Amino acid sequence: MVNAILIIAGSDPSGGAGIQADLKTATAHKIYASAAIACLTAQSTKKVFAIHNSPLDFLHLQIELLLDDIKFDAIKIGMLGDAQIIDCVADILEKKAKKIPLILDPVMVATSGDFLLKKNAVETLKSRLIKSAKIITPNIDEAKILAEMEIHDVADMKSAALQIKALGCEAVLIKGGHLNFSDGKIHSILLDEKDKFHLISNKKIGKKNLHGTGCTLASALACNIAKKMPLPQAAKKANSYVHRCIMKSLKVGKGSLVLQHF
Repeated sequence: MVNAILIIAGSDPSGGAGIQADLKTATAHKIYASAAIACLTAQSTKKVFAIHNSPLDFLHLQIELLLDDIKFDAIKIGMLGDAQIIDCVADILEKKAKKIPLILDPVMVATSGDFLLKKNAVETLKSRLIKSAKIITPNIDEAKILAEMEIHDVADMKSAALQIKALGCEAVLIKGGHLNFSDGKIHSILLDEKDKFHLISNKKIGKKNLHGTGCTLASALACNIAKKMPLPQAAKKANSYVHRCIMKSLKVGKGSLVLQHF
């Protein structure tokens, strides 16, 4: 029986992030992926120009039909857009997918600086989905919002992870790519389900304006969890995958670099 994941996220027609990056990641991991589209975006590698949300009844139907048909080993959630979409997704997952591990990437701001989650939806995200997640994967900016604190170093990342885990999720992976560390490396912090911290580090490559790293990391993590890897191993392998993709990143448009998944 093939391992399978369900992706619930937004579409990026440029192919660098969103569901398009998620599907490439799953394919590279030899995992079967299905996808329910929560939001359509009009975007290039330069910026997001417009967002169009899926009608709620149609989004609900997409997810329900997939859950009734396919046995999923993990569910990855990305961009959801607003509180109504979050409620819609939470409702169907509570009804149909309580036992499936949920990997939540709390997408709030794009690499270009565009807001992808309405600010009034953050509380809904906390109350409806974070509490149900096996692991949540915020970057530094998202962790600041969720933990309601400033983050400057690894010690702050650990404090923020504890604050976020207190919202009800089993584990937290805070990605450190937006911080400048004195040793020239990038450090991420995993707070696992046993309340143990793990430092995940790699050499900083130096490339800026990368598109789709957060989506890719969360999807790689979902693939590894679908393969029943222990969480620390799953997170470290996902980080290594993204690092390799960054090393081979491509300039395909006039904006951000995109990851090379293959």
